[in-house]
Amino acid sequence: MHLPKTFSIKTKLNLLTFVVGGVALLLSAAAFVINDMQMIRASKAQQLSALAKVLGSNSTAALTFDDAAAAREILASLALQPTVKNACLFDAKGRVFAAYAAAKPEGELPTEPPLEGQRYEGSYLEVAQAITHDKALVGTIFLRAGMDDLRAQLFRCVAIVAVVLPLSLAAAMVFSLRLQRIISGPVLKLAQTAQQISAENDYSIRVAKQSNDELGALYDEFNAMLDQIQQGKQQLQAAHDQLEARVDERTRQLSEANQGLSRENAERRRAEKQLAEVHHQLVDAARRAGMAEIATGVLHNVGNVLNSVNVSATLVADRLRNSKLSELNRALGLVDQHTAELGRFFTEDRRGKQLPAFLHLVASSLDRERAVMMEELQSLTRHVDHIKTIVAMQQSYAGVAGVIEAVALPQLLDDAIKLNFASLAKYNITVVREYEDLPEIRVDKQRVLQILVNLVTNAKDALIESGAQEPTLTARIAIRSEDDDHRLSIEVRDNGAGIAEENLVRIFSHGFTTKKHGHGFGLHSSANAAKELGGTLTARSEGRNCGAAFTLELPFEPVEVLA
Repeated sequence: MHLPKTFSIKTKLNLLTFVVGGVALLLSAAAFVINDMQMIRASKAQQLSALAKVLGSNSTAALTFDDAAAAREILASLALQPTVKNACLFDAKGRVFAAYAAAKPEGELPTEPPLEGQRYEGSYLEVAQAITHDKALVGTIFLRAGMDDLRAQLFRCVAIVAVVLPLSLAAAMVFSLRLQRIISGPVLKLAQTAQQISAENDYSIRVAKQSNDELGALYDEFNAMLDQIQQGKQQLQAAHDQLEARVDERTRQLSEANQGLSRENAERRRAEKQLAEVHHQLVDAARRAGMAEIATGVLHNVGNVLNSVNVSATLVADRLRNSKLSELNRALGLVDQHTAELGRFFTEDRRGKQLPAFLHLVASSLDRERAVMMEELQSLTRHVDHIKTIVAMQQSYAGVAGVIEAVALPQLLDDAIKLNFASLAKYNITVVREYEDLPEIRVDKQRVLQILVNLVTNAKDALIESGAQEPTLTARIAIRSEDDDHRLSIEVRDNGAGIAEENLVRIFSHGFTTKKHGHGFGLHSSANAAKELGGTLTARSEGRNCGAAFTLELPFEPVEVLA
């Protein structure tokens, strides 16, 4: 089911509640009506068979002594059964011995004894019962009953469903409108705060924590990431101001250095050193901006997972509201009413005879409800664990860049994919992994992750933009060897929007982007980071709508070789 993207989360929750509740109630009502009709049909057949046995037993003497008048008198008692339309008594030779017809008889009587048993003929129920005396066949009794009472019962059931179904849906919507605020309220507040921050470009805004659950933890992480973004922005602005001041200072110093070549060379070397320091500051600011992008991705993916959490919670609530426990209580109430005569109640009373089968149905229904709710609760637990995993993963990579450590590259690439997992799953993007068996390598884990997250995010955005029928993201890790030089090749490929030929030479330039809301900083900073790691970042594409592939090459330095 696809809801319009312009609907708010409150509207979507209410619509989902209404649709799911309506379907569940409709199916339950249909099952109730069908089950009730089956039970009534079975009861009617059982009653008519019992009536045939009683009449047959009473007619044994009349058949034995060939007393047709007594037989007709016995059949005349059927006038007390308004549903019986015709009856016929056959002797042992198969001849009509006595017959009965209601005030308005329907159908013709058989001319010979029918086969023993019960059968439905059109809108009638027919029962044929053999009559024996001392194990010898003395005759056959035939009864034909109408189904008017069954149709009347069906109409009553349909009328009850027509009244109860709208009232139940209305009650469900009222409770849903009140309960969905527990989940949608904090999420909407978080979204409004994010929109306010984006509109005002004010990273000093914070959200007030309202609970200590997963949403409370999300609020804390959101505020912590805003702190990082604000600090990065301040440091970037300070570095920019410092650079301008240093450039002005160096201009003045260079004009004075014209007095002598030796002084000019010394000042130039000092200026280059200072510019290098500023460059390192800018690179550090770029790293913080990259981590801010990762944090934004985390928030987006957590939001997608929360949609699944809302659906699971709503389904569990609907199951609890529509539980069959009330039916079980009603059945137990019948037992309580007949505690003093349970034997007679279960053997003679029509409701008592039906009660064991009814209890089996209720038990089966409750068992299915428990299984469904357990499945939804397990799904809810998985989604919450996924949120925890995303947040924990972002925290684990929030360290200081520049630290060389042993890294399992396939695991690092998988983490970059997991940080985008919710978006990939939302748009049904297939992820194909083609990893060669590699040992751990020594590398700056922070910078490599930042590059990989950028590449996976760009591939995901290209697939969403293209609207490909079978969107596929392929992640490949291999070792490329040329002579004695071994290098790691990490490729992220998609079959999305592609890159125009004229843009391939500009794709890594600062400020260049083809996205509507891009800033042209991600690929530029990734290319610079790859260069500082001693590697390269390249792109290739056959053109628009032909997909694209980005390849990161790094020096291959396995841990065991360095050890």
